[in-house]
Amino acid sequence: MINIALCFENEAELSFMYMELGICFDRRGIDYNINCYRNTAELRRGIRRRFPDLFFYDIMGEYGLIRMAALSLKEINPKLVSVVFQNRSYIKPPNDALLEPLYTIPNKSRKQLWTYALLAYEATLDKENTFSYYKRPSYLHAPYDSIKYFVSEGRRTCIVCTDEAQNNAFYKKLSDVEALVSSKQCTFLRIHQSYLINTKYVAAYNRSHVMLTTGEHLPISKYKYYKEVCNCIAEKKVRCSYRLQA
Repeated sequence: MINIALCFENEAELSFMYMELGICFDRRGIDYNINCYRNTAELRRGIRRRFPDLFFYDIMGEYGLIRMAALSLKEINPKLVSVVFQNRSYIKPPNDALLEPLYTIPNKSRKQLWTYALLAYEATLDKENTFSYYKRPSYLHAPYDSIKYFVSEGRRTCIVCTDEAQNNAFYKKLSDVEALVSSKQCTFLRIHQSYLINTKYVAAYNRSHVMLTTGEHLPISKYKYYKEVCNCIAEKKVRCSYRLQA
């Protein structure tokens, strides 16, 4: 069961969020509970009964009071995930970093809301050592230590593990996967537009390729990626003096 709190002064926004989030999670068979609040006073009373895992709110609501309430909730539950709508007039204070993970929805459309709602939900699923992703009809979980790399396949990303039975393709951009894993793991590194690797499996590298401990040779596409490889793993891995063959 995922507990969701909505806090919006605007009744139309509150109704839109309530209806669309319900449809989104119903279609994926996710058990959820949604509580709606129109101001911080209602929010403070409500969370005494049920504390949220996901918090959707107007970051500029009540002249910043709703944002302050979000900071208070985050102090109580460090795993709280926040989702807000983009607002061009909003100037991020330095302590916005305390709200991370904080997802900002570019526009108020069903497509964008569902996308960011699922990203936020997956962030609550992930444990420190596990990557979670949706493959119909349910969510699957792969230990980070077993993941060798992620590879982009157009609109999908394929997860490649030491156990081939765990290899799967799922609908998510590689850039979204990168953002998700980088917030929890420092061992994953982008080496190509299509490859995100687990540096724990890098045995050697040169300017054009990395070689994994399991034998695969993966391409490094840009010099900036090569420099990142050098900076992250040069002290632990052997730089090849010969050209690795793909």
